[in-house]
Amino acid sequence: MHHGAEVSELEARARRIPAYALLRAAVAHDADAAVLLVGQARKAGTLDLLAFNVAHVAARAMLAADGYDVAKVLRVLDSWLDEAVHGVQCPPGRTA
Repeated sequence: MHHGAEVSELEARARRIPAYALLRAAVAHDADAAVLLVGQARKAGTLDLLAFNVAHVAARAMLAADGYDVAKVLRVLDSWLDEAVHGVQCPPGRTA
C-alpha cells in the first residue's frame, strides 16, 4: 500500500518515535503514557501509522533480543498466535 511520496530515512525515524515510546510504556506498564500516546495519534489522525510503526519497532526489538534469529522469533509469534486463537475459540470454562 503506497500513500504518496516516499519519506526520507530521517522522517521515517521521526515517525517511529511515538512507537518507541508506546512500546516502552507497555514494557514499563505505564498505562498513563500509553493512553496519552494513543490519544495524541488519534487526535492527529495517525493511529494507522502508529500501529504500523509499533509493529515495526516490536519486530526489531524481538529480533534484537533473540540475536536476530528470525526462525526462533517466528516460532514464538506462531505459538502466541495459536494460543490466542485457541483462547478465542475455546475460552476458559467452555469445552471444545
